[in-house]
Amino acid sequence: MSFTVDQIKAFQPSMVEEASIEQKTKFGTFFGIYVPSILMMFGVIIFLRLGWIVGSAGLYSTLTIITLASVITLITILSMSAAATNIKVGKGGAYYMISRALGIEVGSAIGLPLFLKQSISISFCTVGFAESFHSLYPQFSLPAIGVATLAVLTLLAYVSTNFALKIQMAIFVIIIASLYSLFAGGSEMLENYSYTPVSDSSPSFWGIFAMFFPALTGIESSASLSGDLKNPSRSLPLGTITAVLTAYFVYMAISIFLFQSVSLERLVSDPLVIQHVAKFESLIILGIWGATLSSAIGGLLGAPRTLQALAEDGIVPKVFAKEYGTYREPRIATALTVALALIGVCFGSINVIAPLLTMICLICYAMLNLATGLEDLMANPSWRPTFPLPWIISLTGTVLCVIAMLMINSGAAILALGMVLAIYMALKRQRIHSKWDDIRYGILAFFSRFAIYRLACAVPSSRSWRPHFLVFTGKPSSVSDHILSFSTAITQTKGFLTMASFFAPEQANHEQIAELDHTIKTLLKHHKIEALVTLNQAKTVTSGMKQMIAHYGIGPLTPNTIVCGGTSQEENLINYLEVIRLAHRRGRNVVIVNEEQKSSQHPTSRSPIKGDIHIWWDDHSQRNCELMTVFAYMLRKNPAWRRTRICLVSVVSDESVRVQRLQEFQELIKRNRLKIETSILVSPNPEQERFGIMKSFSMDAAMVFLGMRPPFEGELLEEYATYFQSLPQKSAEFPPVALVMSAEQTNLQEVLQLDPIDGEL
Repeated sequence: MSFTVDQIKAFQPSMVEEASIEQKTKFGTFFGIYVPSILMMFGVIIFLRLGWIVGSAGLYSTLTIITLASVITLITILSMSAAATNIKVGKGGAYYMISRALGIEVGSAIGLPLFLKQSISISFCTVGFAESFHSLYPQFSLPAIGVATLAVLTLLAYVSTNFALKIQMAIFVIIIASLYSLFAGGSEMLENYSYTPVSDSSPSFWGIFAMFFPALTGIESSASLSGDLKNPSRSLPLGTITAVLTAYFVYMAISIFLFQSVSLERLVSDPLVIQHVAKFESLIILGIWGATLSSAIGGLLGAPRTLQALAEDGIVPKVFAKEYGTYREPRIATALTVALALIGVCFGSINVIAPLLTMICLICYAMLNLATGLEDLMANPSWRPTFPLPWIISLTGTVLCVIAMLMINSGAAILALGMVLAIYMALKRQRIHSKWDDIRYGILAFFSRFAIYRLACAVPSSRSWRPHFLVFTGKPSSVSDHILSFSTAITQTKGFLTMASFFAPEQANHEQIAELDHTIKTLLKHHKIEALVTLNQAKTVTSGMKQMIAHYGIGPLTPNTIVCGGTSQEENLINYLEVIRLAHRRGRNVVIVNEEQKSSQHPTSRSPIKGDIHIWWDDHSQRNCELMTVFAYMLRKNPAWRRTRICLVSVVSDESVRVQRLQEFQELIKRNRLKIETSILVSPNPEQERFGIMKSFSMDAAMVFLGMRPPFEGELLEEYATYFQSLPQKSAEFPPVALVMSAEQTNLQEVLQLDPIDGEL
């Protein structure tokens, strides 16, 4: 793994832009992709740990590890080739691609670990150089060599950013020569009959995999070069695939060569065995130094650019985005990078750093594959890569990465994923707004489409009934707290809530409507109220309500309950009653909440409600009673209402009826496992004294449910108006009242048949 010099150009757009003013050089596949990719994969592991891996794992396990790591890397490269040929990859490389696809929160949750990984990789390469140097000059301690090397490389990165660009081909030639020297050596051919680890105390398969995997990482930075290639759609996949296959066969060949040339005991005990086996040791030393130092300096130039990209997007303090000097270097970001690398150099070793790099790389690779796979699965019109890749391949890469993480160390994997989730949640709370579109809307739309079509084909189940409230609020600027608190308490986390408002045609200014819609949604989001908002043009509020009742909804997701306030306008009463009659004929339940009554709580209040929920039994409609019981049950599921009690109240004419009604209530409660209190009152004239008794009994209640009959068939609305107007008049001095009219064809008795795991009401 390494950061190579070509990728520096992608991390330094300002420098490249200044140079391109005079001449814009386009690279081909070999120099633009293949060479830098090979240099990324021929580094510390191949020279300093591959022998140990062969000796510890045995030949067959080593070949399996190399194959599995190559497959994961290859799939990730293909995914990034598709992404890079769909958009121009900007500053930040992998972070840029993830954040522009899955959103700024997900991108940042991966971008911060990615920056940490890039910083640690500097330590990894520096420690690798220090181990090699220490073998020649043992009088110097490893930490001292590492610190001195890091200091020199940092100074070089500050002073001469073009240095790496000039030596890339030289390093490539040196590495090729060092590989020749290796295969030319090893004249003593052994026969290691044991194809298994040298001892039972050897690390596990997945532990050795974690040690090896960094050898094939870092190649994702090639995607940043897509804008500098003559033919990106050809060069990216061809160059990277060829590089991975080359590295795969070279690693396989070296593993077999070492197994046949060196005893397993020596492979395990001698970390510099490749140097000692080679024909020309000096070439191996030059190869180690060239690969590690170029990788380290590439990291010193690359990691600060990732941190700079995070700062420019507002994820970390803006101070890290500041640039200095002729080439506009992010020196503050570089200082933090060096500080993190210094910690790794002082306290780490290759054996400690490699597994940590593996875990972070697997997280990043999983997210990169996920982003590309979802893009192709969504098939958005904006997804038109010149190198298309089937989504199943990318998502397979995601699964392989997750499995590898869990197998290496399930605890560490869960902890790492937890940290990523914690970063995501923290950024979500900050409500950072990105300046670009991502595919999150497309993902939600895709799965919503899937769910809606399946719901449309499914047989409706009464046991799965949920409230779907269509709440009419009249003017957008006047939303009743009472209606809002009632509706949100019942539907929150359990159903759907749509807030519908209307405006006159002369007010149909598109910009004002959009601004008002945004304001309402922002207010609801601020108070953590989940609701849909729809603003509709209508000549009158009642005509708009009729349109919504008749046409609002999609497939099976149509409102089953209409919620609105009463009307105090005499001239508008008949039109209002037409709405109620239409709702009943359309099979919509109706709930009327008196907006003038004081609510038991503010819609966003989480303080416990004081008082009980009273359901007044409707002798004329058992369906009304069943629906009121369902609403009371769902209301009590709301955290603010949990301490309230539900009381089923009835007024009867004599003692014999009271005994019969009590028996009916007890059977209802037992059959449905409802924890409800009952109260049956006796009055000689229950119909005449009903509201007086209600007022006295329910004065301290938090919510009162009353049944309301629909217009009879053939009944004039003027006649029904007398009955309708009497309800709010007689209950005007009550606590908050909800008038309920059941019209839905759902079997509400089955709705009340709660599953035992739900517990009691």
